[in-house]
Amino acid sequence: MSETLSWPLVATRLERELGEPLQDARRLTPAKVARATWAARTRGAGELVVKVRHGDRADEKTQWLAAGLPLLGARGYPVPGIVWHGSLGDDWYVVVQRRLPGRPIGRLTGPLLDALLELVELQAGAGIAAGDRDFAGYIANVLFDDWDEVWDDAGRSPAGARLCDWIRDWLRPVWGLRLAPDDFTHNDLHLSNVLADGERITGVVDWDEFGLGHRAIDLVVLGFDCARIGEQQAADRLFARAAGVAGAGGLRCLASYRALAHLADNWREGQPADTEATTPDFAAVLGRLRAQYG
Repeated sequence: MSETLSWPLVATRLERELGEPLQDARRLTPAKVARATWAARTRGAGELVVKVRHGDRADEKTQWLAAGLPLLGARGYPVPGIVWHGSLGDDWYVVVQRRLPGRPIGRLTGPLLDALLELVELQAGAGIAAGDRDFAGYIANVLFDDWDEVWDDAGRSPAGARLCDWIRDWLRPVWGLRLAPDDFTHNDLHLSNVLADGERITGVVDWDEFGLGHRAIDLVVLGFDCARIGEQQAADRLFARAAGVAGAGGLRCLASYRALAHLADNWREGQPADTEATTPDFAAVLGRLRAQYG
């Protein structure tokens, strides 16, 4: 099997596993070398989302997702139910999920914000060992031990380099802080991954990096999203809740990681212009947090 994956090849395997044909398949995300997502349906299972990944420990991540996500769902969290998961060969792994209703939210209004804050609290106290899915530990390793060259890649543009220097200075009082991996964490909880029907949240999707860490990381990601679109009151509430559950030092670490990871990803994806354009926005958020929380 190659580094690209065609739908007919995926469908043939899944029809054998599910015992019925897949219909109305359509791609949901742009084609990428190591991952793809399709929508499809079957008569018995209904509307489905099919996600395949290659490499990047896809086997471990897929198996951990299949084992851990139902535990969060049992708490009343609107996660997608898993229909089937397994290997497609040559380091390709697939998970078939039931498609949740609703549409991605564009802004976080009062009722939706209240509801989302309540959902994130359901992530607290997972009660299971993190093992290799300790995302809180990974964040500390990136910030303080230079893992994965995130600092290097974040600072490759002039604006990014200046912000990296600023972040290092901001982190000095909490250098080495390591939050406990006690909570379920989405680790990519952007507004676009929250589905709603009017003022009711109907689902949270794209749990590809699901793990254990500190739930405040998800509040921080949402806070940056809200600040970016001008929803400052929502951003302030999210950051305040993050500081309340992780402490001011924890917020400092998580916000720093979020900014660094964004800049590094832009560079790695060949988008240096986006790095230059978005760095001032991240710097403004971090400056506001420093003024409020020290």
